[in-house]
Parts: sequence; C-alpha cells; structure tokens
Amino acid sequence: MLGSEVSYAEKSLKGRTSYSEGRFTGVVKELFPPSHVLLPQINQIYELDLAWGEYNKLDGPAVISRGAYFRSVEGLDTHHYKICMRTPDQVNASARQSRKNFFAANVFAVGYATHGLFPYRGKFHPQMVKAILNIMGLAPGKKVLDPMAGCGTVGIEASIMGIDSVTNELSPFACLMTRAKIGVLETDCRAFGRLRVEAREIFDALEKTFDHRRGRRNLIDEDAQAPLRFSAADSDGKILASLPQSLLELLTLCFLDSVGYAERRANKTPRDLFPDVLGRYLDAVEAFNGSRRELGLKVGKASTLRGDARHLKLEDVSVDGVLFSPPYSFAIDYLENDRPQLELMGVEVDDLRAEMVGLRGEGRNEEQRVAARLREYFDDMRLILSECSRVLRSGCYCTVVVGSNTNQTGGITLEDRLIELGESAGLKLQFQIMREIEGIRNTMREEYLLFFKKE
Repeated sequence: MLGSEVSYAEKSLKGRTSYSEGRFTGVVKELFPPSHVLLPQINQIYELDLAWGEYNKLDGPAVISRGAYFRSVEGLDTHHYKICMRTPDQVNASARQSRKNFFAANVFAVGYATHGLFPYRGKFHPQMVKAILNIMGLAPGKKVLDPMAGCGTVGIEASIMGIDSVTNELSPFACLMTRAKIGVLETDCRAFGRLRVEAREIFDALEKTFDHRRGRRNLIDEDAQAPLRFSAADSDGKILASLPQSLLELLTLCFLDSVGYAERRANKTPRDLFPDVLGRYLDAVEAFNGSRRELGLKVGKASTLRGDARHLKLEDVSVDGVLFSPPYSFAIDYLENDRPQLELMGVEVDDLRAEMVGLRGEGRNEEQRVAARLREYFDDMRLILSECSRVLRSGCYCTVVVGSNTNQTGGITLEDRLIELGESAGLKLQFQIMREIEGIRNTMREEYLLFFKKE
C-alpha cells in the first residue's frame, strides 16, 4: 500500500484483532503459545483443527512463509496475512449485500490472490486448501495432483506456496479458468494501465473473435498444451495478438465472466460491465504480484490437463500428494451454472453432461433417479480413487473433501462409502475433520476432510 491508503481488508476488519492476543482467554490459549497469534475471523472448530495441525507440522519460519491460519509468529507477520491485507475489493459495487458481506467476513479465506476471479459455486476455500497442503507435508520441491480441479483452487494455492501441481478437469471452461488464474501469478503488470484505457476496444475484439469462430465446436482448444490463440484476422486488430498467453487467457475469462454477469443484471450488456469486471481482475493481479515481489515468493510450476479423472494421463507413483473434492452434483449443477460460457466456447453441454461424475442416472421417478445417480457416482469414485492410489507415491496423503447431503441421497452418507472405496484402493483413512457449511445448508449441512494415506 502507498502512503496512508487504507486497504479493502483493513476496512472490512474495522480494527478487529485476533482473539488469540493478550486480552483474550479460552481454548486458544491452551492450544497455542503466545508466540503464535491466530488470524482474525477464525470462528469454526475445523479452523482450529487445521491451525493445530499446522502448528504441529511446521516450524516457526515455515508457519511464517506457508501457514494459513496464523497472523504472526514471534511478532513477524505471516505471508498469508500480508497477501490478504493487500487484496483489493473483489465485489462489484452493485452486487447483492449478502455477497459483499461474505467477502468482508472472509478476508483471509477466499478472495486473495486470483482466487476471487470469476464467481464459482461450490469452490474450495483457498485458506483451507493451504492448511491441508501443509498438514499433508507438501512443500516446495513436491508435486500435488487435483484430479477434479474445478476452478483451479488447489493449483493456484500450491503455486503461491511454491509447490508444483497438476490439475485435471473435464470441463473446457474450467480448464481455461484454471490456466488463466494461475498464469498471471507471475506476470509483468506494466501494461495494465493501457488495458484499462482500452477496455471497450478489448471487449469488441474478443466479441468479434468469438463471432468469427461461431459455429465451430470447441472454439478454445481443450488441449492445455496447445492453448487459446488469437490472430489479427480474428480480432480485427492487434490488441489481442500482441499480448502474452497468460494475459490473453485472463482477458478471455473476464469476457466470459461479463457475459454471464449480464444475464443476471437488468438493462446491462456485457460490454457495459466489462470495464468494471476487468478493473477488478487487474487490481487483484497487481496486488498479488506486488506481494510476490515484496515477499520474494517463488511460484510453483503448474500444468493443467483436460481429461477424465477415471483415466488419468499420469505415470504411476508420480505425485507426492492428492487433494480434491468430488463434484457436489447432487446439490449443485455445475454445467448449468456454466452453460453461457460453455456454449460461447462451442461446447455441447449435453454431451459433456454424459461424461460428468454425479450428473448421470435416469429413472421413472425421483427415487429411481437418485438410486441410479448414486450407483453411477460410487462406480465412478471407485475408479477415481484407484487412479489416485496408482499415481500417488507410497507413504503420501490423498485428501478428499466431500459434502454430506443426505437430503438429496435418501439418507445415504457419501463420506462413509468413500472411506470404504478408498481403503479398497489401498488408501487407509488416517483421520478426518468435519466442517460446517455456510450458505447452502438447506441442501448440505457439513463436509468432511478425509485424510487417506497410501501405505
């Protein structure tokens, strides 16, 4: 921050401090010494569980550089605290108050770095992912796999921590989102002023490119090794053709975000919304890159694969950890949420639905449909956990985060069955942590962090 400028995080906290500081007492004082001060906004038992796990796994310098739930150690602020305190507002001024309240109440949990770009339902909490990676024993020099990556939270967080990652995902749009968010974690921001000024021209160029390619299937190459490219002929100019790949994909994600946002807004076109959305994207990228330089962070190497988690394109025993969350498809229809973006990309949504875990299964009535979906789901998860075990090195962890949504499953608990399937694949449950879910409690009340170990 420059001069006396007050950050969005400081405004949101409104002077709050951690309840582990001197004037507070209770269980936190019993768990942690005075040298380790917890972050503000910790208010659930699972967060204390994860903080306790980090405290027992990491020494003081490692907590400072990689910890998720601590503000400071021996008076030195953690990297996580500094990154989050620099994070700009990631909520549009016209957004619902509930959304504004969510981000204000979760300054250290969800919106920092590039995690806040593009609203994606059912995503991992990045802060939780950071702590899980620490508890799993992953550090720079190690490689983690997320076989069902969604919007790329594990890959982003691993990169920030200097850990290498492989993210695998079936949805072409989710692959683009992951690449876009990771690709700008280490970027030159000096051209951002020009991008802000030329926002409407950039939108027009992107729109013309999509219009020019309309009618083709898979407009954006699904193969992450041959990513999206624009030419002057596509864009009617050189605005896009002159940009590096990382910024090109970020602008494309911003364009697709504006299209989806316009569908939820009355009397606003994507072109009207694009400059504001772009401004928030660039603010977030600039803020993180400022923190990266200030803290001397070395970003981990990341690769994104477009593929089926049931048949991973990876060699045996090639990763040091696996962390993923199976789709909560019984509670959230991910494809329907992403339909505007997928259709713009030329993806046949119904064809993709037939391949997705948790979205298959037919029946004459709701009871038969649920039973069929569960059979398909558990058959798929058996294959996925077997693949995770195959690519995981011995003695390493595979952590699965799964929601308990018995309202949709006729009383069947997903986590109990996944423990059985994991152990049949050579993954023995070591321990589990329960987290209460906020926001969708009518469909899902809690989720379980299942820590398996390959023996």
